[in-house]
Amino acid sequence: MSITKYYASVGSCIYCGAQEWSEGKSRKLGDEHIVPEGLGGKLLLPEASCKACEEKTSQFELEWLRGSFHSARVQKGLGKKRKRSPRFIPLKIQKNGRTVWKQIPIEKYPALIVTLVFDTPDILTGCEPIEKELSGGVAVGTMPTFGLHLQEYLNQGTVSFEPPRNTANSQHLGRMLAKIAHSYTVAELGLNGFKPFLQKIILGSDIRHLGHYIGGTREIPPKINDVYEVRLTTVQSSDRRNYLMVIIRLLADVQGMPEYRVIVGEAH
Repeated sequence: MSITKYYASVGSCIYCGAQEWSEGKSRKLGDEHIVPEGLGGKLLLPEASCKACEEKTSQFELEWLRGSFHSARVQKGLGKKRKRSPRFIPLKIQKNGRTVWKQIPIEKYPALIVTLVFDTPDILTGCEPIEKELSGGVAVGTMPTFGLHLQEYLNQGTVSFEPPRNTANSQHLGRMLAKIAHSYTVAELGLNGFKPFLQKIILGSDIRHLGHYIGGTREIPPKINDVYEVRLTTVQSSDRRNYLMVIIRLLADVQGMPEYRVIVGEAH
């Protein structure tokens, strides 16, 4: 996905409905990267986000972009191409009861991508929404250079990995997946082309039912040649209701990365 794909301009914020980027400002609404630019996103929805919503969505995206995904995406050259000062990540090495922290250049860090897997969205079982945490299991994506970079430190002791930002959680990931799914559906069908379910989750005003709409599968699919995959499809629940579902894979060219399934709404 090396070429940027531009969809039709929206002209209003796809999350809150605002008609201007910021009150009293003459500039146009922001262009929305459907998949975060830091994950190689090349799907662009013009004039689709206001300043306030941009700030809210960037907060939960950065938790993962600068956390578990950070070293892998830097090594893959994803995100904005601008000159930066050297960056380092601490690596914990223990030997004979002694602990040493080494600062490793991010380009040579033995990068693992620790992420989450989820079960099928509850809505597909036909049940009513219940208040519960978005939970599941853990998946580990392994960069091709992991073994090569790790070998340099194994003879020094037992190696432990510490994410550069450890505050990222399932809620942040769930909201990022909801944002990707909702914006992609708007791009494909138009803002009035479906009945949306996810704006309150994306904006954080009601996150009680994350697991009702957001899920996935515990079966890890094989890697693909693209860094991400986003597909819109229709699925039927056990009570025979038809829903729009977006299938999402992030860093999908890394072995071990999971597939997510997000119920975005109902077709009109």
